[in-house]
Amino acid sequence: MSMERKSSVGLMARVIVTIVTLAGFLTGSLIYIAFFAPNYNLLQQLVVFLVAFIIAITVVAITWVTWAGRRGMMRGMWSL
Repeated sequence: MSMERKSSVGLMARVIVTIVTLAGFLTGSLIYIAFFAPNYNLLQQLVVFLVAFIIAITVVAITWVTWAGRRGMMRGMWSL
């Protein structure tokens, strides 16, 4: 497999992980709030939503940072 082909497969996998993660976050948190936490007040429901959002963004960030690190885009960013 050529390097270009391998790179595009890795990029496509990360795009798919991003889409699935964000869609799963949105549907999962809304289903949980609607059906499993009806007795929570608005502030508690917002906290549930925000925690799920933070976890989803963390997964997406780790996915893309590892991709950028392998491409050499992060080289020199951490040197003082």
